[in-house]
Amino acid sequence: TSSPASQALFLTLQALVNPGDEVVLMEPAFDLYYGQIRVAGATSVGVPMSLGVDGEWTLDTDALRAALTPQSRVLILNSPHNPTGKVFSLEEMEALAEVVRDHPSLIVISDEVYKYTVHGAGASHHHFATLDGMFERTVTVSSAGKTFSVTGWQVGWAVGPRHLITPIHSFLPYAQFCVAAPMQEALAIALRRADEPTFGPEANVDYYTALRADYARKRDALSVALSAAGIRPLPCKGGFFMMGDVSALEVPAEYLADTTPAAPVMPRDWALCRYLAKEHGVLLIPASPFFSAKPTREDLVRVAFCKKEETLAKALSRLTAFGAASSVAGRSDGHAASSDVTAPPVAGMAAAAE
Repeated sequence: TSSPASQALFLTLQALVNPGDEVVLMEPAFDLYYGQIRVAGATSVGVPMSLGVDGEWTLDTDALRAALTPQSRVLILNSPHNPTGKVFSLEEMEALAEVVRDHPSLIVISDEVYKYTVHGAGASHHHFATLDGMFERTVTVSSAGKTFSVTGWQVGWAVGPRHLITPIHSFLPYAQFCVAAPMQEALAIALRRADEPTFGPEANVDYYTALRADYARKRDALSVALSAAGIRPLPCKGGFFMMGDVSALEVPAEYLADTTPAAPVMPRDWALCRYLAKEHGVLLIPASPFFSAKPTREDLVRVAFCKKEETLAKALSRLTAFGAASSVAGRSDGHAASSDVTAPPVAGMAAAAE
C-alpha cells in the first residue's frame, strides 16, 4: 500500500527509472505524471491521441512505435483515462501489448485508479497485466480514494511481479514508512462490503454497480449543463472527468491579453477558464497542461462531476445563465445556449474542477 496512489506512481518512477531514461505517455495525460517524471531525472515523451469528429479519442500505435527509442524505459497507460474519460478497448490494449512485446526493456505502469467507474454503454475495464506476457512487465496502480470517494484516507496500492515490486517496496520507507493502519483496516472492510447487494436506491445491488449508475446519471446531467453554456461535451465512458469543446465560445480580449509570469503568452483555454471563474463563478480546467508540448488545439477544457448535490445544482444554474447571456459564435451542432434546459434526474452534476 501507498499514501495515496500518487505516491505509488512516484515510488514506481523513482525505483525503476534512471536519469536519461524516457517515459512515454498517451496525450492528453494526467499532468501529475510530468512533474514526477522530471523528479526521477527522466524525460516525458508525449504521443498524441487522435480526436475524431465524433469526439472520440483514438490510440495511434504507429505514432507510439515511432516515439520509442533505446532510452524508452516506461510506458504509462491510464484507463479509464484522465482527462478524457476514454476507456481503452480490449483491442487497443492488445495493440499496446504487441508494441511492448517488441521492446523487451520496456516496463508498463498501468494507472487503473478509475477501474470501478466504467459507465459508458458497451465499455468495460480490462486489466493490462492479464494480457499474454504482460504481468511480468507491468506495475498496476489503484486507489481507495477514487473507488470509495474517500480521497482523505490517502490509501493506494501497487501490484506486480516480485522483481518490479521489490525495489518499489524498498524505496517506500524513505518516503513514508507506511499507510496509517486504521485506514488500511477500513479499506479491507470496505472492499469486503462493496460486493454485498445492499446498495443503490432499492438496496439490492453491489456498491460498484450503484457507483457506476450514479456517475452515468451525473455524466448525462453534466452534458446538458455544458450544452446550455455553449460547450460541446465530448464522450465520456469512465471516471468522473470529461472534456468539452469550447471553440464556439468567445474569449474577451482583455483576458487573452492578461498574461502572467507563468503564461507570458496566454493560451486561449487558460484565458477562457480564468474568465469563467472570475466573471461567472464556474471553474473549469484548461487542457493545455495535459500535453508535454504546445497542443495543436487550445479549445478544450476538463470538467468533473464528482460533487455534492448543492454544488452541482449551482453549477447547472451558473452555466445555464452564462449560456443565456453569452454570444456564442457559429453554433451548428444542435446544442442549445438557453435557460430552458431540463437536466435528467440526478443526485448531482458538476462543471467544476477536481
